[in-house]
Amino acid sequence: MFRTALFTLCSTLLSAGTAPSLFAQVDVNKMLQDAMQQGGQGKAQIEDDTDPFVPNAFVGSFRMEMHNYKEDAELKNSPIDLHYWSSKTMTLVQTTGASIKQDVRMLTDLEGKWQYMLMTDAKGKRTAMKSHKKKIKMDEDLARNVPDVQVTAETKTIDGYLCHMVISKSEEGVWTGWVTKDVQAPFADMMRQVQQPGQNDHSEVLTGSYGMPLEYEWVDAEGKERIVCKIRDLKVGEVDEKVFSLDGYEVMEMPSFGK
Repeated sequence: MFRTALFTLCSTLLSAGTAPSLFAQVDVNKMLQDAMQQGGQGKAQIEDDTDPFVPNAFVGSFRMEMHNYKEDAELKNSPIDLHYWSSKTMTLVQTTGASIKQDVRMLTDLEGKWQYMLMTDAKGKRTAMKSHKKKIKMDEDLARNVPDVQVTAETKTIDGYLCHMVISKSEEGVWTGWVTKDVQAPFADMMRQVQQPGQNDHSEVLTGSYGMPLEYEWVDAEGKERIVCKIRDLKVGEVDEKVFSLDGYEVMEMPSFGK
C-alpha cells in the first residue's frame, strides 16, 4: 500500500541520516519506486514542490502512539511515537521508539519551500541537512482507489472531545476511527505534498468525516496486519516558535534529488 511504501522510504532516509555523505548520494526516486513495487503499487515520482504556498490548517502539537500487530502479535519495534508540531508556515516531525537510537527530526518551511533533516549525535553535535521541499506525484492507477466512508451515529468522548465513529473501507482494508469535528486534522496538510489525479475524489468522499481522529484502528484486507493509534498530549493553538529554530545547528545544503 502507498502508506507502507512511504513509511519504508522515510525509515531508510532516517537511517541514512547518520552519514551525510551517503545521504547526498541517495537516489530517492529509485528508493520510492522499489518501496512501491514491494507493496504491489503503481509508479510515483519525487519532484521539487513549486506549488503556491498554502498555510497549515492545523496549528498545535500532539503525539501519535502507534502499535503495530501481525496476526494479533505486537511487533518487536512497537510502539512507535510520532511527535508533530505545526504553525501556519512550519511543520516539525519526530519519531521515537525503542528501536530508534538517534534524535532525528524533519522540519519543513512551507513558505520558503525548504526541508531540513535535523540530527543530533551522541556527543550533542547538531547538523541540519537542507534541501528543496519535495512533493510526490503518483500515477492514475495508484490514485484511483477511493474509499467508502461512513460517518455513524455512534459517539464517545475522548479527552473532553465529542467523537463520532467513522468507518472507511477500501481495497487495502478497513479503517475505524473516533473523529472529532472540534479539531482541524493535520492530514490534509500532510497529503498536500502528494500530487495525485484522484485527490479531488478523495476530498469529496472525506468531506463528511472532516475532523481529527483521536483514536483509530486499521486492519488490512486479509486480516493479518493491524495498526492501532491514539492521539496523546493534544494541544490546539500557537506553538512556541523556538521549536522550529535552527539555532545551534550546522546547516549543510544538499543538492536536489535526481540532479
